[in-house]
Amino acid sequence: MQIKPYRIGYRTLKTALGMTLAVILSRLIGLDNYASSAILVVLCIKDTRVKSFEAAIYRFIACFIAIMIGSVFFTYLGSTPIVLGVMVLLFIPVTVMIGVQEGIVTSCVIILHLYMAKVIDFNLIINEILLLIIGIGIALIMNMFMPSLDHKLNQYKRKIEDDFILITFVFSEGLNNPNKKLNTPSFDQVSQNIKKAKSLAFREVKNHFVRNENSYYHYFDMRQEQLTLLKRMKNLIESMQHSQHAHHLCSQLLLDVSQNVQSNDYSLMRLHSLYEIKIKLQSIELPKTQGELESIAALFQLLNEVEEYLQIKSQFGSLKK
Repeated sequence: MQIKPYRIGYRTLKTALGMTLAVILSRLIGLDNYASSAILVVLCIKDTRVKSFEAAIYRFIACFIAIMIGSVFFTYLGSTPIVLGVMVLLFIPVTVMIGVQEGIVTSCVIILHLYMAKVIDFNLIINEILLLIIGIGIALIMNMFMPSLDHKLNQYKRKIEDDFILITFVFSEGLNNPNKKLNTPSFDQVSQNIKKAKSLAFREVKNHFVRNENSYYHYFDMRQEQLTLLKRMKNLIESMQHSQHAHHLCSQLLLDVSQNVQSNDYSLMRLHSLYEIKIKLQSIELPKTQGELESIAALFQLLNEVEEYLQIKSQFGSLKK
C-alpha cells in the first residue's frame, strides 16, 4: 500500500464549496432533510460540463419518477421494509427502460425521505423538489467553472514532438552508420503519451456545449498514425547492412524532417526532396550482392514510409487552437 501525496484538486474544491452552499441555502429556506442537498451536489459533480448537464437531467427525471411511485406505494401500502423493497424492485427497471439509470443512487435519497415521512403530502413533495433543484442546480453552477486544459495539452504536444525529433535524428544517424544500434525513445512510452493526450483533448471537447471537436485531438491522432510508420522505419533501417550514397541522401532527408518536426509547413518541401531522391535512385548502379540488394530494397521501402509520414502531416495542416 502506497500513500500518495496530500493534495486538494479542483474537483475536490468545487465539491466542498458546493456542499457548503447547498446546506446553507436549504437550511435558510427551511427545508426538511436539508443536509441531503449536499449528497445531491456530490453525485452531480462531474469531470466535464457536458457530463454534468447530462447527469443533472437524468437525476432529476429519475427522482421525479421516484417521488410519484414512492408517494403511491407508501401512501396506500404503508411504509414497511417489504413495500420499500417492492417499490425499488419496480422503480429500477423503469429507470433502465427510459435510460436514466444514472439517477438511481440519487433517487434512493428521495425514496428514503418518503419512506421515513409520517405523512406524504403536497408540502413534502415540494420540499423534495426544492432539495433537488438546490442540489443539482449548485452542482451545475460549480461545473461551469472548469480549468482550461490547453496548458497540459501543450505540454503533451511538446513532449511528443521532442520524442519525434530524437527518433528521426537517430534514424538519420543510423543510415550513415548501418552497424550502429538505434537508441530511440521507447515507442511504447510515446504511444502511451499520445493516448493520454487524446483522452485529455476529448475531455476538453466535453467542456463545451456547442463545440463537438478539438484540433488537439486530431493533432494527436495524426501523431499516432505517424508513430506506426516510425516503428516500421526502425525495422527497415535495422535490416540494412550497407551504407551507400543513396543511404546518405535518405539520412539527410530524415535529418531535415527531424529539424522541422514542430514546423507546420515543412511537409511539402520534404516531399519535394524525397521525390528528387527517388529520381536519383533510378540511375544508381545495380546491386552486386544479395546483401546490397536487400539493403537497397529496404531503402526504397523506407522512402515509401517517409513519404506516407510526410503526407499525413501535410493533410493535417496546422494546429488551430
